Amino acid sequence: MSHPGNERELAPEEFVTPYRDLAQARTLRDSLRTLAGGGAGAALQEMARDVLDGRIGLREAVRAPAYAEALGERVSEARRAWERVPAEERERQLEAARVARRER
Repeated sequence: MSHPGNERELAPEEFVTPYRDLAQARTLRDSLRTLAGGGAGAALQEMARDVLDGRIGLREAVRAPAYAEALGERVSEARRAWERVPAEERERQLEAARVARRER
């Protein structure tokens, strides 16, 4: 999924670091793709596209004030939503995520 003005999108391997394995890198790229779809607002869409297209590094992107503010707002919203989920359902979702991660 390349974006206008760029022939290719970074592969998951390009997100691997000494602290992020390939499974985590794939999850990161999938999350960036979701953000690039625009569902989290224009600022995060732009940030995700720039990172996926290699125009900006992930670390640089999350340190940019406009992107950091938008990320902070989305994280706060997600946390509030997660806290509203009943404990039994949270545990079920966490276990499903663990299984999915092992399968990657």
